[in-house]
Amino acid sequence: MSVVHRKGWCPGALRPMESGDGLIVRLRIMGGALSPDLARAIAACAKDYGNGLIDLSGRANLQLRGVTRATLPALQARLDALGLLDIDPNAEAIRNILASPLTGIDPSAVLDIGSGIRVLDERLRNDTRLHRLSPKFLFLIDDGGCFPMPSGSADIAFLARAGQPAFFFEIRLAGKRAGSCAVDDLSETAARLAHAFLKLRGADETIRRIADLTARIGTDAIAQAAGLTDMPNAAEDSCNVAPRVLGAHALGAHTVLGLGIPFGRLDAQALHTLADAAETVEGELRLSPWRAIFLVANQIHPDLAGRMHDAGFILDEEAPIRSIAACSGKPACLHGATASQADAARLAPLARKLAASGIALHVSACAKGCAHPRPAPVTLIGRDRGYDLVLDAGAGDQPLLRGLDMPVVERLLQKFVTTPPIERATLAHQFCVEAQI
Repeated sequence: MSVVHRKGWCPGALRPMESGDGLIVRLRIMGGALSPDLARAIAACAKDYGNGLIDLSGRANLQLRGVTRATLPALQARLDALGLLDIDPNAEAIRNILASPLTGIDPSAVLDIGSGIRVLDERLRNDTRLHRLSPKFLFLIDDGGCFPMPSGSADIAFLARAGQPAFFFEIRLAGKRAGSCAVDDLSETAARLAHAFLKLRGADETIRRIADLTARIGTDAIAQAAGLTDMPNAAEDSCNVAPRVLGAHALGAHTVLGLGIPFGRLDAQALHTLADAAETVEGELRLSPWRAIFLVANQIHPDLAGRMHDAGFILDEEAPIRSIAACSGKPACLHGATASQADAARLAPLARKLAASGIALHVSACAKGCAHPRPAPVTLIGRDRGYDLVLDAGAGDQPLLRGLDMPVVERLLQKFVTTPPIERATLAHQFCVEAQI
């Protein structure tokens, strides 16, 4: 089986990415649903062919870490037997569909998008003209249910809406309203939009995402090229506040238990524990983009939630660690200059006090900002000399302060806790002058 190894690439199972702890193999699981047997099989793959660590990505994919060149062929053979391996690495690279994880069981959803996910996935596999899309290009389908999806991060998003006389999808391009389509036209419309994007960008492959193109020619130009109808003039950003997903939720005939994964990182034993729990209640697991996995069943006894908490899963949305984002960091990442997850865990008690909700603190081991590509109230960027700091911006933005060690960072964040956000920049400069940093 042919293999292409790359650094800094969006990994797949056929085209893994080399990192500091070995190869990263990403599994794109259509719809994000895992039976107990499949979850146990993936856990065994992580243990037998990697270092036992698994990342749940912001696109609801599972990434097996620490795979070696020696173990990769056997892993690929096992994934093929499980139905998790694509035939073509180019098709695999663009099968990026993020969809509502509770589709089919959420009674508040506008419609069941399961068939739409399958048809779009098949279109991406088979339409070779679309294989020119960037591996970062993201399609999103939101069923309109109780947990709104982060549509602003998607290149092409379909949001289910209840209309008269029929349901339809509102279409957004990089978070901007662009038109609508009938429910049964989702796959065809997605393909037309993607083809229009490729045509309009021409030979300029530096334009990799829809946002790159809309910044140059606007949203309407792409919508018109794809033949979209109903294009509002107002271009509104979608809300990207993460919903409160942790804990128990009663959804019609189902009970859903949202289990937080610290920094999106779990090990093979933790996934095996989840599989056993799902089997105990005759349920299944659903992957989400919110650093959480849903346990879905007809009934879930409260005692099970307690056992999952004891096993290391987070059930409280107010837990400090939920307010902080951190990448793999050093030594797992080749680019990482700092041990970002260890430092983030150390800073977590302060993080929740920095903002009332959402990600308050982003600790990135380098300027790429993989764990949280959007601005955060406070962002730390790892350097060989310590951390640079930015406020209300992202990891790639110009630092306000440079070269802070962890004790200094802690003291500064303690001051931020009692300071209004608008005054933090002034306070930070004063602090550094007084501390002679």
